Amino acid sequence: MDTTRRSLGSLGHTTRIAKMGAAYFIVLERKIDGVDTGMDGKSLSRDMETLDDAARQLGVRPLSEFFSADPEQLAEFMEDGDAGDVQLPPLQQFTAQDGLATVRALASHAAARADGVSQDLRECERILSAAAQHGVGWHFEIDI
Repeated sequence: MDTTRRSLGSLGHTTRIAKMGAAYFIVLERKIDGVDTGMDGKSLSRDMETLDDAARQLGVRPLSEFFSADPEQLAEFMEDGDAGDVQLPPLQQFTAQDGLATVRALASHAAARADGVSQDLRECERILSAAAQHGVGWHFEIDI
């Protein structure tokens, strides 16, 4: 992972974060030789609520449910703010097959026609297809 990224992981998607120029990116459980995990992810951020609504209509898991982050990274991020007594969830990994089911269903939905969303979904499919072939788990994180 690019160490210059500030991620929110499982804190989830909000409109305020999207307006800040957030981007969603895939973090693999382990590196796969020859697989570039780079993606833009800004369109996913901007249209996440619409994509989640579409996923529910299609009967697949919403993209926002694939977010997670290392609790230590979240704690570091929250040090600048008042974290209070927030209980941070453990890092979760998801199966590539589950992610692919959502991404492929959304690719054919009208929500994918929004500017850049189709390209972001294709990048997700490319990365998750490689992860599925290698039995590697994954999760989304948020880059602000």
